[in-house]
Formats: sequence, C-alpha cells, structure tokens
Amino acid sequence: DNIAEYGTILETLVRNYSLILLDCDFKTNYGYLKETQEIYLVQSMDVLTIQPLTAYLRDLKAKGILEQSKLRAVINKYTKVRGITEKAIIGGMAFYNDPAMSFMTELFNRETIKYSVIPFDIQAYSKYLEGLINCNISLNGYSKDFIASLKKLSNMVYPLITNTINTNKAKYNNPKYNKYAGTTFSNDMNSTLDKMKKNY
Repeated sequence: DNIAEYGTILETLVRNYSLILLDCDFKTNYGYLKETQEIYLVQSMDVLTIQPLTAYLRDLKAKGILEQSKLRAVINKYTKVRGITEKAIIGGMAFYNDPAMSFMTELFNRETIKYSVIPFDIQAYSKYLEGLINCNISLNGYSKDFIASLKKLSNMVYPLITNTINTNKAKYNNPKYNKYAGTTFSNDMNSTLDKMKKNY
C-alpha cells in the first residue's frame, strides 16, 4: 500500500461524514488501525477462528497500535453452548497462545473491555437474507430482543446524547462531527439498491 497519510485521509472523511466504519481484515494496513478512534473485534462462536484473531492482535500490540481504550468486542451469532459463555469467548480473545502453548500474551483486560452480543436467531437471519436478496433492508419484523441487541451495539458505535435545550431532539455524540444523521438510506443509496435489484 503506497498510501502513507492515513491520519489525513481519516481526518478528511470525519470532516465530511458523521460516522466512518472501516471493514478491516488481517491484511488491512496497520496505519488505518493506528489512526482510528475505536477498533471493534468481531468474533463468532466458532472458537477455531480465535487463534488467527489473537495472532493479529499480538502483532498490533507489538507495533504499539493495540490500545485497550480503543477496543470493543462484538460476539456475533451468539448461541447458548454448554460450558461456553460470552465471557469465555471474550477471555479467549484476550490472550494470544503460541501454537506450541509455550507462552501466553495478554492482549487486553477481559474484565473491563466494552462488549456487545448479537444473538443467533434463525428467523432474524432468514429475514436478513431475504432483505439482501430483495434489496429491501428494514428493521421491521425482527424480535424485540434482537432489536435491543442491535441498539446496544449501535449505541456503542454511535452513542446518542439528549440535547439539554430541547429534550425532543437528540444529537449523535461525536466530538469531531456532532451532527444528526437520519436512519433512512440516502437517495444515492436507494438509487444504487434499485439498480442492483434491476440488474441482479
């Protein structure tokens, strides 16, 4: 990657948008992660995928990029499994074990990290897939528990604060760009989704 000005790129985005989410993987340049305000560690119940995640986090820690204050955990598609709790999954994410099990490195404090749990709900998943296929994304029809878990996550990512002058209005709490952003798609997004629906 020849781009070296990660901070400048993200600063420009923040000036123009109220929220920027970067979908990163293990190949994302470390420069972006160093400049972000928060890093969300998304982990499913598949414990076999924890080791590659912790190896990546160990590399971030070695480079001085892994700051506990930036970290948030998201347990995705959580389902009750005997002997495995959400805290156990977070505990697994908090330590790197080398393959020979000869040493362990603590990556973050598993007791204090902020986290959110998204439950696995087959009806919600089916509805989500149907919405993708039909390009009709909506929160209507999901269970109250599922919506509550999404709201908890959204408040972690983009917390709402009550406006003390007018309690009927709310502001998004982003110190760099404190502007209300509606929950509906923009005209451009709707146009794109319509084109996708027609083409596919």
